[in-house]
Amino acid sequence: MKEKFVKSAKKSGTSLAINIPSEIVKLLKIKEGDFLRIEIEKIKIE
Repeated sequence: MKEKFVKSAKKSGTSLAINIPSEIVKLLKIKEGDFLRIEIEKIKIE
């Protein structure tokens, strides 16, 4: 199953992080340690 969402990247130590919305975590039954395939596309929001 695939879900799409738009989030901004936030500083986390020396890296950038993106939080997964809790609704998507519940819908996809994601748990800590699960492997996820991530596709990243930079967009411009006006």
